[in-house]
Amino acid sequence: MTRSTDPERDHLPVGWHVARWGEDPFSRGSWSYVRPGGSPADRWILAEPIDDRFVLCGEAVGTDQPAMTHGAHASGVRAADWCAKRSAPGDRVIVVGAGLAGLAAAASLQESGIDCVVIEARDRLGGRVHTVDLAGRPGEPTVAVDAGAAWLQQFGRNPLAPLAVRLGATLVPTDFHAPLSAAADGETVRSADVAEMLLQLQRHSSSLTADRDVPLSDVLADWSSGTSERDRRVMQHAVDADVVLETGAGLDDTSARWFFAEDGVGNDDHLIIGGYRTIVDHLAAGLDIRLGSPVTEIRWNDTGVVLSVAGAEMRASRCICSVPVSLLQCGVPRLAPGLPSGHREALGRIGMGVVDKVILRFDQRWWPRPPHGYFRWYDTPASWCEWVDLTDGCGEPVVAGLIAHDAVGVNHSGRTDEQIAIAASSALRRWADAFNSDREAER
Repeated sequence: MTRSTDPERDHLPVGWHVARWGEDPFSRGSWSYVRPGGSPADRWILAEPIDDRFVLCGEAVGTDQPAMTHGAHASGVRAADWCAKRSAPGDRVIVVGAGLAGLAAAASLQESGIDCVVIEARDRLGGRVHTVDLAGRPGEPTVAVDAGAAWLQQFGRNPLAPLAVRLGATLVPTDFHAPLSAAADGETVRSADVAEMLLQLQRHSSSLTADRDVPLSDVLADWSSGTSERDRRVMQHAVDADVVLETGAGLDDTSARWFFAEDGVGNDDHLIIGGYRTIVDHLAAGLDIRLGSPVTEIRWNDTGVVLSVAGAEMRASRCICSVPVSLLQCGVPRLAPGLPSGHREALGRIGMGVVDKVILRFDQRWWPRPPHGYFRWYDTPASWCEWVDLTDGCGEPVVAGLIAHDAVGVNHSGRTDEQIAIAASSALRRWADAFNSDREAER
């Protein structure tokens, strides 16, 4: 985290953090999605144990809540249960990765009285969950905000929700269906119009994928034929904010059949004020965790598992591996004898999208206050189109903007964090100006 030393105007940030999940060597992306020709069944194929020695887990594996922290947590617990049923006194289990899935697995093993150790490549806990302390001007207190996962989704059936309550976390519901919206082209865009376009896309997708799967790009192209220019413009806004930002992937690589079938955001989501750190620290309490220890190879046979870690070898009876599917697709870590063909094929049908976040802190809240803390900027081409006002929860003027897929490369590549923060602030200012102009025109 860095800070600006001499802001020229009040709309420039005094502090910022830029998450670069797509560039992170230990994630290479943000969360998973189903590619054309794939299905949720592929996630469960990946969760099948291998040779009674090795099992995968994570937000993309063996869960009906993919791309979510409670899905990762449930996947880790499931992998731990499998190990526990097969472990004998004196057995050791090594868990690779200290994200939500790995920590959940290790905590469950510890509760079962099974010896385990967690190996983590990063020098911190949490994986794609990362609470940062955002500074302001010198002498001002920092505020804790999440640079990765930030919400407890599907709150009523999220097992992490009651845990967060017990830990004393402050939880604020976010209504993603009622954003303050404005468009860069000056046209008034109502959230109801965008929602209607998304519903049309879903219906059209259902008709085209009744007996086959196609990329969402094919559905959009078929829908666009014969529609008005205005409808195509509003549909593009819907695609940018509700599809690409949901997956972090392009429409040509997103399954039309399964995009609408898997649960996404907007189902009673609660923002954790102060960040996920409290939950991560709770899960990690009492565990044997080795940070800064990348695993380069995992080998197994009838007698056990051997891991290559920082030039040394570690041995165990079994291994739970929670590294992201994007790393497995790149051969990291090396696996010997490797994944069975069914796992390899399933792995190829799951993608990893890129959604990055910029968190900005200001001296004062100069933007319109969204009643539900959520607003959208329909830029052309898309940039930071989703924003969350964290001011009320943080006690300081803080907002977080999200940017996805191609827009990440366009707006992040070759830029320093400060340059990105200033560019994002400019987008926020243009949204505020456009929103205020729309409201003035309505009077």
